[in-house]
Amino acid sequence: MKKELKKQMNRTVRSVFIYHLILVGVSFLYILWKSAGNAGLTGVDAFSEQMLKYAMDKAGLLSLAGTAAGLLYMAVRYRKTKDIRHMLHEKKPMTIQVFLAAFCVFMSCQVLFAAASSLAELLLNPFGYTLSKAAESASAVSTTFSMFFYSTLAGPIAEELVFRGYIMRRLLPFGKEFAIVISAVLFGLIHGNFLQGSFAMGAGLVLGYIAVEYSMKWSLVIHILNNLVFSDLMGRMSEMMAEPLKSVFTCGVPAAFFITAVLILFLNREKIKKWRKNNRIGKRYCLYAFTSVWMILFIIMEVMTAMNGVSKI
Repeated sequence: MKKELKKQMNRTVRSVFIYHLILVGVSFLYILWKSAGNAGLTGVDAFSEQMLKYAMDKAGLLSLAGTAAGLLYMAVRYRKTKDIRHMLHEKKPMTIQVFLAAFCVFMSCQVLFAAASSLAELLLNPFGYTLSKAAESASAVSTTFSMFFYSTLAGPIAEELVFRGYIMRRLLPFGKEFAIVISAVLFGLIHGNFLQGSFAMGAGLVLGYIAVEYSMKWSLVIHILNNLVFSDLMGRMSEMMAEPLKSVFTCGVPAAFFITAVLILFLNREKIKKWRKNNRIGKRYCLYAFTSVWMILFIIMEVMTAMNGVSKI
């Protein structure tokens, strides 16, 4: 089993690795192309500022183009499989009660973001560093229509197809819990942001469970609803509020979801224990997964990317 699991992990994570390189590569190639026309720029700072300007001006369009290219790669890579059709299939009927409960648990993961932010500042500030840039990047609202379209629709669709479709499907032969956990970890890592990644991992567990037990179409609905209403539109609302109402709003909403989620999980604790007992991760499976060559390379790449969010105070 060890050899088989590691082999599948390397194949799966390698595809995620290449997918991410394609996402980043589209922006990088565009910047290089634009920069070629400014060979007269002198000084590293001036050149870097110009490259950053190109990336920011076309961030939405570049994200859409990179996502399209990445999805094309995944579609070609797994063209002989029926992953998406299987994940869209309705395993169990979704009820309003289950959907609302799943959504509350999903939204409670915002507390992970807040906790990670506070912990990071507590650990880094004494050494003169901060993750404020990473926090701002993770919570920023869209400034162009293309970025709004990407963050609220195209991005969630792509992420669900890749992580709850192609990737999780590859891991299901080793158990539901294993597939959900590993796909959630990969989902968190690919964000390349320590703070946003903490939320994404927690959210990935909820989305993975919904996709496996019900249908990927419901995890997709939750993902889009979060990005559209609670990330973008509510973010815009909070920006228009004055203190202390803004603080009450930005802290109160996640806190309400968290308290509700804790109550939901407590009331369903026996069902959760039974599900875990029937789908528990095999002995040493996580050890084999995290010591596979491509997983190690992917973690190193994403940690290096996330380090860009660390800056001096």
